[in-house]
Amino acid sequence: MRYKFNLIFAWLILLLIVPKGFAQTNSSQNKTQVSIDEKSSIQYDTILIRKGWYIPDHIKVQYAGLIGFMSVGAGYEVTDRYEPTLYYGLLTQNFGGSSVTVHTISLKNSWKLFRPGLLGDITPKAGFSVNLGFTNNTFHRLPAHYPNNYYFQNRIHVAPFFGGEWKIDLPGDGFFNAVGLYTEMSTLDNYVLEFIRTKYVTIDKIWNLSFGVSLYIN
Repeated sequence: MRYKFNLIFAWLILLLIVPKGFAQTNSSQNKTQVSIDEKSSIQYDTILIRKGWYIPDHIKVQYAGLIGFMSVGAGYEVTDRYEPTLYYGLLTQNFGGSSVTVHTISLKNSWKLFRPGLLGDITPKAGFSVNLGFTNNTFHRLPAHYPNNYYFQNRIHVAPFFGGEWKIDLPGDGFFNAVGLYTEMSTLDNYVLEFIRTKYVTIDKIWNLSFGVSLYIN
């Protein structure tokens, strides 16, 4: 009789202890799972939303445009309308048919002429570039053997331009969220001055047509 009583008492103890331990185990697992899920969610949001300041907002590849035969650039959207982009352009005998090799650094300051989205996916733009050229016959101060006020210095130029871009959104969550196709008409400060002061340079002779592709980064 005493043996049966001890057996029943042991079963009661087990029934009281095991469910409590099981519940504590499940609670611990649930807390761990919630912690992991929250951590994953935070990491996931950080990767998608935050971007280092050193990563540009766009990358551009351009053909012609008085920067070089081809040029590449990277820049930022400082405001909804202002986009500065720093370009490097190259022109050589084999890469553009030039008799001299020209390296150009250009800071292009571009403004959207209308509120973004006003004309849909088409955005008219205008602005000016500041071009710095490097070759064996460019000078920021002309040598003494040139007559005074006869030639421009030819190392630094201001290049006004106008044009437009067609922007296409890309699906998914890739590194690039959109691509833009743009074209521009540009000129140089000395071209404009020659048009103003001489009758031999007409307005249709001072413009240069360029084409480019913009890749917008998430």
